[in-house]
Amino acid sequence: MESIYWVVSRDCNQKCPHCYNNSEPGADGLGLAEATACIANLPEPGDVPLDRIILSGGEVLAWPELLFHTLAGLYERYGDAVKLMAQTNGDLLDEALLDRLLAHQVCRIDVASMDKYHPKGTIQRRDTLVRLFESRGMAHADGIARGSTGSAPVYAFWGAIEGTWIGPLWPRGRAMQKTLSRAGPENRFCADWSGAKGFLDYRGAGCEVNVQLADVYPCCPMTCRPIGTLLDEPLLAMLDRCAEHPVYRALNEGRPEAMGEYLGLSEDYGEQRSRELGNHCLWCDEFFSKHAPELLHHGGRTERGETDLLTLGVRGR
Repeated sequence: MESIYWVVSRDCNQKCPHCYNNSEPGADGLGLAEATACIANLPEPGDVPLDRIILSGGEVLAWPELLFHTLAGLYERYGDAVKLMAQTNGDLLDEALLDRLLAHQVCRIDVASMDKYHPKGTIQRRDTLVRLFESRGMAHADGIARGSTGSAPVYAFWGAIEGTWIGPLWPRGRAMQKTLSRAGPENRFCADWSGAKGFLDYRGAGCEVNVQLADVYPCCPMTCRPIGTLLDEPLLAMLDRCAEHPVYRALNEGRPEAMGEYLGLSEDYGEQRSRELGNHCLWCDEFFSKHAPELLHHGGRTERGETDLLTLGVRGR
């Protein structure tokens, strides 16, 4: 397993128009006991080759005690065997918080706010943050979210800009509500990094699993409902359960258009619906909402149901 991307809270100091999980001031986050329970349901140390865990939000520094509680629990469980990383918009990061992050064994910090959707003040902090990082001996990392770190902690800057994997914006949350997403059928998020491709292959390279609070999804853009919750079920048990079903095997291959074949819905039909709805993500929502609602977990705190489909006015087509 290459990566677990874990949004521990949707609480944020900003309310950006493109936010895929509707983060904003005062939004929901895990309680400390819930974070501990989730950690207990992550893979056993040494059971699978887990490279890194990325903690994100919301804004992880908006609720620092939750962040540091989670980091401490993860390090207690895995020690130096798993890299710990943090993703932030950079607004709240100062010397004291950076020192706490490094003291909690964070080896990489990504400032993921360098785009037109974040306030100018956020973008203008870049030079200040570079000086702050380098004052602590951190080096700039190549790449965006992947790649190994050396012995010294590293930092990176990125955002939803043209030509990047997130440039078209996921058709989720406010990006969908505000019609900012430009994702089309040609944007095959499922087949890209952080999409569903390979999410079941936890004993191999390239696998990333997305956790929103305690809810587990095949991909960062999130299906309409999760496959399960870490509050009730171990992560590997969820993945093993999904691996037995042809729908999730199609997603694991990066082929959402083929999810319905076991129900007699051809791959051509999946492609057709992706074109009619606008992109593969909305076909994924429609498939699970209309054709296979029993496959997904109900009652998750981050589930969207049919929200995006209803926004488009395509329910029942």
